[in-house]
Amino acid sequence: MKINIKEIVLGVALIIIGLSSCKKFVDINDNPTRLKDPDASLILPSAQGNLGFTMGSDIHRFTSLWVQQFAAQGGGAAQPTQYDKYAVGEGDINNTWASTFAGTLTDLQKVIVKTKATSPKYAGVAEILKAYVYQTHVDAYGDLPYSEAISYETNLKPTFDGSSSIYDNVLNLIDEGIADIKKASLLTPSSDDLYYGGDMDKWERFGNALKLRMYIHYFSTNATVADVAKGKAGILAVLATNKLLRANSDNFQMRFLTSANQTNPIHQFEGSRPNQFFPSKTLVDIMNSKNDSRRNSFFTLQGGVYVGATNGIGDVTISTAFSRMSTYLRGRLSSGAYSGEAPIRMLTFAEQNQILAEYYARTNGGNDLVTADIYFKAGITASFAAAAEFSDATEALAVSSGLASYLASANGTVTTGNALQKIIEEKFVSNYGVAIEPWSDWRRTGYPAISPVTPATAIPRILPYSFNERSYNPNTPARPSVFVKSVFWDK
Repeated sequence: MKINIKEIVLGVALIIIGLSSCKKFVDINDNPTRLKDPDASLILPSAQGNLGFTMGSDIHRFTSLWVQQFAAQGGGAAQPTQYDKYAVGEGDINNTWASTFAGTLTDLQKVIVKTKATSPKYAGVAEILKAYVYQTHVDAYGDLPYSEAISYETNLKPTFDGSSSIYDNVLNLIDEGIADIKKASLLTPSSDDLYYGGDMDKWERFGNALKLRMYIHYFSTNATVADVAKGKAGILAVLATNKLLRANSDNFQMRFLTSANQTNPIHQFEGSRPNQFFPSKTLVDIMNSKNDSRRNSFFTLQGGVYVGATNGIGDVTISTAFSRMSTYLRGRLSSGAYSGEAPIRMLTFAEQNQILAEYYARTNGGNDLVTADIYFKAGITASFAAAAEFSDATEALAVSSGLASYLASANGTVTTGNALQKIIEEKFVSNYGVAIEPWSDWRRTGYPAISPVTPATAIPRILPYSFNERSYNPNTPARPSVFVKSVFWDK
């Protein structure tokens, strides 16, 4: 019998996550059964597994509903229908906040402290992961505990740093992490690295791709001259490294298993709470208008066509007559059941290409649409390939056979006049299932064009802080409304 070490490590990590899922940020009780000083090889996969679950759970549902990649159904008693109508309260944030600050970030800091001096490759991986956690969470919450956050039990009331200053620190942290993974190291991650299997070249490429994502955020509808200059200089510096994601095999994502309780959390939610979470009409209609063959793996058919649910009506007009998520987010289909092994995608080669398409469409004297078009097409091609990955042969052929016609049509070309809209809408499609980033793109650019759900007159621009954090930490900033622009790049 062949033993898959990576599956064993992932299984152990997921068990650790399950045992620690009720952990609170303010809990300082000593657990006599807890391993007092675990090796970095145990802490790292625990942090990675926790992060993968976080990015496919509450924070994904909140932001994907608000940006209308998904819509909710199930009546007023179903939580997603309330989230879909922007009723995400501080209490709804408690679990995901604790999972990040008491779980993922705590574990990553332990890895950094334990390995910085003797095994810097471990520390470097943890530093790049920490940078990703802060990038995504700053975009979701704005100001956060950063400079005082690593004190943990010795400081349960950390101050909150400004979102702009955290971005600056995170960019430096990525550089520090990349430098560390290049150093001689007593120990090196291998099968305990659930994302890249200890491949330091891929970690460096991901670190640079993460910097591209951050720098493109400096370009927004009302960006200042200084913001644009900083974004441009940063992207040029990253391009000069010639170290970026090269293919879908470099995607920053977490693969899951087919075993019970070890499957993709989006798939798990669909299985445990059916008829509550559907692809949004906004996303489905965009793809229908382009006859996009990725629909074959993104959605199921409903009455022979693809039908999305309308946002904001799931508590008054209850129905299940919509397409559902399919193999792209749930894994392979066999005998009517999905495997659950599809990854949680967190930053992909397709996204990187669309970032560069946007950059070139905006810069180099105004509009370098020739170069933008090259990256635009590369992003589309990567997305189509990813869409076919978990499909059966017939479905994969249906997806891939539509690529050539898509690229040859107006949908596959960046043109003068609406280049930014086309790029962001294409990125919106390829980032189906990616937490936070599609919402960030809408806040930056206004694309895709979406309308508030009734009776709201605006769409949320920030998540509330955790109720537990506000209750125990008097340094938590006031947050009067989720409709207030609170991240530095959201002008």
